Amino acid sequence: MTKQRNPNRSKAFEIYKKYKGNITNKEIAALLKEDKRTIAAWKCRDKWKEKIKKKVGAPTGNKNAIGNSGGAPLGNVNRFTYGNYSKRIPLAVKNIMEELDEEDPLEKLWRSICLQEARVIYMQKIMHVKNKNDINKELKREKESSGTNSDGWEKEYEIQFAGDREATLINTQSNALNTLEKLIKRYDDMLHANWNLATEEQKIRIEKIRADVDKVKNPDKDKPIKIIIKRKGEE
Repeated sequence: MTKQRNPNRSKAFEIYKKYKGNITNKEIAALLKEDKRTIAAWKCRDKWKEKIKKKVGAPTGNKNAIGNSGGAPLGNVNRFTYGNYSKRIPLAVKNIMEELDEEDPLEKLWRSICLQEARVIYMQKIMHVKNKNDINKELKREKESSGTNSDGWEKEYEIQFAGDREATLINTQSNALNTLEKLIKRYDDMLHANWNLATEEQKIRIEKIRADVDKVKNPDKDKPIKIIIKRKGEE
């Protein structure tokens, strides 16, 4: 049975349209007693920004508004209530802030998860130890020197033995995986809190990322991955 559409979803857009987009998700959420993440999800999926851009414009026959599609000019961030602080923010940063304000919170968190997973994989590559004789020698510092037997430069190297590198990798990777798992848990909690708003892609990706993390933690396991989408509480 399909869940009935939340009537506040339409009301939220009407409020957004009334203020011509110059109102935050938090303010709309407070008016409707909804979670601000729900408002952000509605705004993203229902494309509020695109809708009001199409509807706002010059009245018929009004030549003073020719060439003006309505709304704030490009780069205008008048809905950010930072006072004088806003004037000190570079335009490029302001534009990014606008884009982030429009983005689905679940997608923001997913981007952080992907970035953290990439760090874990990159870490494995750069710190991979081939065998016990795999020694890494890196130039730490150098300075000019003088003397009859000197070549003009005094060099200091840092030697990393295989055992030390492996111990560092295990410790660093453990911390990185813990951070990744915490992000995944937050994603899972947000996903199930707004299950009916989530797309199928958002639902299935959580199981895939868990399988990827399991591979990193248990590299010797070689079993086929079966992805099952279940809502919390379902058997």
